[in-house]
Amino acid sequence: MKQLLWLAGLVIMTLAQTAEAAVAGRFQFVSGEVKVTSATGQERIVQKGDEISQGDTITSSSSASAQVKMADDGLIIVRPDTKMRITTFQYNGKADGSERSLISLVQGGFRAITGMIGHFNKESYKIETPTATIGIRGTDHEPMFIPNPVAGKVAIAEPGTYDKVNSGAAVLSTSKGLVVINPNQAGFVPNVANATPTVLASIPAFYKVA
Repeated sequence: MKQLLWLAGLVIMTLAQTAEAAVAGRFQFVSGEVKVTSATGQERIVQKGDEISQGDTITSSSSASAQVKMADDGLIIVRPDTKMRITTFQYNGKADGSERSLISLVQGGFRAITGMIGHFNKESYKIETPTATIGIRGTDHEPMFIPNPVAGKVAIAEPGTYDKVNSGAAVLSTSKGLVVINPNQAGFVPNVANATPTVLASIPAFYKVA
């Protein structure tokens, strides 16, 4: 009996530690309607102070924005009309090689100031869009994905993957190659199969919108 109770307690403790480890960050600021959908499909409207976990998808309305402080001290500022998933987030409080961050950007964009994940091992941090992969080299950057517009709508810029670097550097890659994006530059991959990344001659106008 005592052994069964001990095993039950161990299971509960393990589940609690797993749940705690799955927490990726916390919302520091929310303006407008921002939703989070869990990996199991449960949807909720978020408020300041709410947690975000591995597997959650953040969706902001066309007039909404949010700021998330990640568990590794990174910062994510979500733009309006954005859908992004915290696909993988593993961080046990220190950079020991086990840390991982993978964000899947489906639509819209965000500004990311990277934290401890990727600080020592740059391969630990990735952002994926439908057309490209973004890596970092200690970075303040702004990924953006513009999908093909629906009938009757006009896209804010040429559809595809963008990334603007404010400090550090980012790497924009596809199966056709990669480019390194330095401060005050923006990279681009058009929304077509097997496209080659390029560094744009100027920063797109949509980045200048607050």
